[in-house]
Amino acid sequence: MDTIYSSASSAPKSAIKIIRISGPESKNISSIFFFKPTKPRLATLRSLLDSSQNIIDKAIIIFFPGPSTSTGEDIIEIHFHGSIIIERKILNVLANQKKFRLAEPGEYTKRAFLNGLLDLTQAEGLNDLINSETNSQFNLAMSQFQGKLYEKITSWRGEIIFLLSKLEALIDFSDEELSNDVEKIFFNRLKFLINDLKISIESKPYAERIISGFVVTLIGKTNVGKSSLINFLTKRNYSIVTNEPGTTRDILEVSLDLKGYPVIFNDTAGIRYTKSLVEQIGIKKALERAESSDLILILSDNDKFDFPELSSKAKKILVHTKSDLGKLDRKDIHEISVKDGVGILELIDKMVTHFHSLKPKENVLLTKQRHVQAVNKTLEALLRISNVDLNLYPELVAEELRVAATAIGSITNVVDVDEILDDIFSSFCIGK
Repeated sequence: MDTIYSSASSAPKSAIKIIRISGPESKNISSIFFFKPTKPRLATLRSLLDSSQNIIDKAIIIFFPGPSTSTGEDIIEIHFHGSIIIERKILNVLANQKKFRLAEPGEYTKRAFLNGLLDLTQAEGLNDLINSETNSQFNLAMSQFQGKLYEKITSWRGEIIFLLSKLEALIDFSDEELSNDVEKIFFNRLKFLINDLKISIESKPYAERIISGFVVTLIGKTNVGKSSLINFLTKRNYSIVTNEPGTTRDILEVSLDLKGYPVIFNDTAGIRYTKSLVEQIGIKKALERAESSDLILILSDNDKFDFPELSSKAKKILVHTKSDLGKLDRKDIHEISVKDGVGILELIDKMVTHFHSLKPKENVLLTKQRHVQAVNKTLEALLRISNVDLNLYPELVAEELRVAATAIGSITNVVDVDEILDDIFSSFCIGK
């Protein structure tokens, strides 16, 4: 196996940079850079020399002997002064060594998986952790990286194996029909497992929103303050704001972190009768986007909030945008003023409360489509035997339990693993 290396630092310049080397040739780094070998897990200052024995830098060397490392292999870390030219010189020396090569994106984590330090769900969790930008994304990814989903999958599979083992034992060693008590216990445990799987599948939409963002669409007539609200929330002039009606023609998407929740705001064309073909298209797109939203803010500068064209069942918050000119005497209206900055923090709280209310009871969420497919296949197998007579068709029930065990186990142990690994690790940075 090749020894791989890469920079673990991304900034062009910094006070300190790190190059990580992993593989069987790591232990020979001292001879490659002409310094005295260091003791394991002890940070030691050494001078690095190139092939002509010209000094490159004085660096901190740390040797981590495998298998108790992040990859399960011997690892060397070189901590050096964060100069571009120093980094280039070190990498050039390594590039000229036999059995050394630059690591591919995600290859360190891939080796950790292949060496049994991570399962597939933890590797996926690490990928999501690297890409997380909000607190909710961090919490979800960290939960999966720490093995919470793996534990859940293992518990499901363990329950299926338990039912299968009990059934096969009864098939092999019993000459009599199963008692009613045995059947009752079997189907009670099966029913509980089926319900648990159903709850987990229902968690997927919420997990998708945590990863990709909750969609909030602003709807209203022209010049009611949709763009002004977007600009206030982002603290930037994303949307053009003028007194001229119909300024916004297309959908403008803005991503924000609202108290830990990733949110995609859609500023849309004002809804009104118009002869302009471009504006008509914009209005149609606005209504279509609202239909697929998680939350709709209906904005008005008066007491008219009715939009019969809007049929979405998503939660709607009615927002009166010009409370500085006079409030409406309605309890179902949320009053704001972008001009005075009034009511907007409270509006954010309302949105966040709604996002939180969408959280499913299941604490361990399915984050990938392949998770859902495997759980669905497991559930289908279990549902096929949920009303089968154990005494008449014990072999059929046992076979469906085997199908279920294989399906649920595929989440953490995939037969066609290379394709899954490529999907996971292709988005990693080089030093992971």
